[in-house]
Amino acid sequence: MKEGSYNITELLKIEGIWWLITAVIVLLLMAPIYTGLGIDYPFYASNIAFIVIFITFTRYMFLLRYTFFSHITWIKVVLIFLPIPMFFYFMDSLYDFQRFLDEDGLISIMGGMSVDQQYGLAKYIRYEKLFFGTGAMVTIIMLPIRMIVSIWRVRNRGTV
Repeated sequence: MKEGSYNITELLKIEGIWWLITAVIVLLLMAPIYTGLGIDYPFYASNIAFIVIFITFTRYMFLLRYTFFSHITWIKVVLIFLPIPMFFYFMDSLYDFQRFLDEDGLISIMGGMSVDQQYGLAKYIRYEKLFFGTGAMVTIIMLPIRMIVSIWRVRNRGTV
């Protein structure tokens, strides 16, 4: 389809579908942690935020033309400045996680599991958290650049 041929209702439906897909991915990625640790894992909120931001900001960078705000400048301006405090929050969250790993270790909250299960789950948690954490940090840095380029393109070329 030609750019601009989507109406706002279709674009909002696509956005809703993407949020559902993101929620399913979050549930699938967090299920092993919840199954193994229950409520003892202290990093659920930041972990979920890392996954959601990574998926959503990556989608906005590469599929911006299929969003409902592709031609709405004020939302893009918000997405230029919103990542600044997010960057500091996410950096602090990664630091807290790394400090927890260094001082206590994930094994400290894994009672009642065999050593092999503890090792496997600890490895999964560490790699999953660091992958999505660093991925979210990269997308937080890149999204404002993409929004600035998009604003320029809409104003000067009429494209996203």
